[in-house]
Parts: sequence; structure tokens; C-alpha cells
Amino acid sequence: MEISIRDLLAQQSIPGLREAHIRYQLSEAITSITGVEVTPEKIHHIEGRVVVDVPPVLKSAIRLRRQELTERLQKEDLAITDIR
Repeated sequence: MEISIRDLLAQQSIPGLREAHIRYQLSEAITSITGVEVTPEKIHHIEGRVVVDVPPVLKSAIRLRRQELTERLQKEDLAITDIR
């Protein structure tokens, strides 16, 4: 019986892939709602909490549109408990 490395790697999940996808979805949602581009590198998602590394003015705009952001992300099966 021969074991292929490709087969072994296909069975394993890639670490960080889900986190990167979540950050990308959050980035797209925030950018479309606020009109200001926020890159995935500025977003951290930890157990439902979202930490956004942007100026305070943009954070206020995100908080004001929190309901709209939450509804959009629920359509993509992402739950947010807090935005910081």
C-alpha cells in the first residue's frame, strides 16, 4: 500500500484558512457599508468579537451601522457579539 503526501494533505484542514475567510468577509461588509476600504489585515475576529484597527471616526461609523452589519453577516452565517 502506497501513501501519497497529496492524499494526506487533502485530508488535513489548513490552519488559519477559516480565520482568513472570516476576516475577508468582515472586510467586505464593513467596506460596503461605510464606503471606506478596510483591509482584512486590520480586522481580528476572536470568538464572535471583532476588533478593528482603524481611526476612531471610522469605528464610530461602524458602531452606528452595527445592526446593518450584523444582519449582513448573519446571511453569511457569521455571528458577532461585540465590535471594538
